[in-house]
Amino acid sequence: MLMAFLSMANAQTNQWYGYARTCFNGEGWQNKFVTFNAQNPGDVQAVSETFPEILAATYLDGYVWFVTATRSLCKVAFSQETQTFGVYETVVPLLDPYNLIVDMSYNPWDGKLYFLCQDSQYSCNIKCCSLYLPSEVETVGYLNEKIWTLAINEQGEAYGVAYEGGNLYQIDLFNEAATTLVGPTGKEVWYTQGMAFNYDTGELYWAQFATSSDHGFYQVDTETGAATYLGEIGENGTQLTGLFMTPVVPEIINEVYVEGFTVPAWGEHPDYDLEVDPEAPYTLADVSWHWVSGLTDPIVAPEEFFDDESKAYYLELKFSPKFGYKFDGQVTVYINGDLSLFDLGQVFGNDYLAFTIDFHVTDPATGIADLTYDDLDAMEGKIVNIYDVMGRLVRAERYNGQFNTEALKPGVYFVNVAGRTVKVIK
Repeated sequence: MLMAFLSMANAQTNQWYGYARTCFNGEGWQNKFVTFNAQNPGDVQAVSETFPEILAATYLDGYVWFVTATRSLCKVAFSQETQTFGVYETVVPLLDPYNLIVDMSYNPWDGKLYFLCQDSQYSCNIKCCSLYLPSEVETVGYLNEKIWTLAINEQGEAYGVAYEGGNLYQIDLFNEAATTLVGPTGKEVWYTQGMAFNYDTGELYWAQFATSSDHGFYQVDTETGAATYLGEIGENGTQLTGLFMTPVVPEIINEVYVEGFTVPAWGEHPDYDLEVDPEAPYTLADVSWHWVSGLTDPIVAPEEFFDDESKAYYLELKFSPKFGYKFDGQVTVYINGDLSLFDLGQVFGNDYLAFTIDFHVTDPATGIADLTYDDLDAMEGKIVNIYDVMGRLVRAERYNGQFNTEALKPGVYFVNVAGRTVKVIK
């Protein structure tokens, strides 16, 4: 029977926020931040009191940064959990005296705020500043098109929609804001727009507005430019700027359960049918067998597992977290409810890799066995090589009764002495 698992994270949401400049249904949303879901954008709720007139806004780590009509750069704390705003503060009283800022976005790639600006001749340019010196604004480049929206994804790729023709363009922020045509959205644009990426899915969304009868919420294809209509924002339309989404806070996984593995006896091939509970917050992404051979540990097919009695082996399991979850820095792995095969696993980014050599080939007739701590006493004066789980040599020293792991980070290592290997967990 499979083990019980952690509670599942909240289902993936598509909850959006933005600043309502104009409402057409009589609701008291104007000059307030509002929220709605992409599955039902007509259901709009106000989540703030009245703010000054805002032309652009974006979200970052618990704060909404925004630029007012008087060109002040401000920020205000926002709690997604309680749906409340704090008291806003002015960060830079006059960000740019010569340009009107019509949109802005945070770039996770370089950690800067980017501003889409328009001068008195209606020409557009991109400027940026760091969060540490926001008063020092730099010009990125001048646009060949009159772009009216700005959205940046996690890879630092920027997009915007042009006023004339409603075409989607990609903007190269690292090449003087050079633009590349993506394709037509099929919609018109006007003075106030909102565009932003859903960082959890990588999808681009657009709060489009042209006239009181031409508006709506769209998902935009970054390959073709095509805009898919999702519905009106509010019953009779809302002119929205500063579109943003707060990322889902992932739940932590610190235990993994796998069923269906039996330790093979000497001379037998492994018999396993590994599986995890389909309702678990992770999936078993890959299973592979490896030689333990110093700097290289090539993958071997299961049928070759016992063909070489002189080598040590280990099984590698790779797990991937589902949406809304991430692995803890150290994860305990349970096999058939028993953690004796796998000790602490090691996490790489969003993927979890578990290793074991607890069932290496050991022939009772020949006495060939894995290296143990007792065996080390016989290795006095020999070179000890320590490898990480990727097979990289991280330390080499002559054994004098002990080996030094002080400089090693916590994790799984393979200690090799005179061709014999033991797994060590720090």
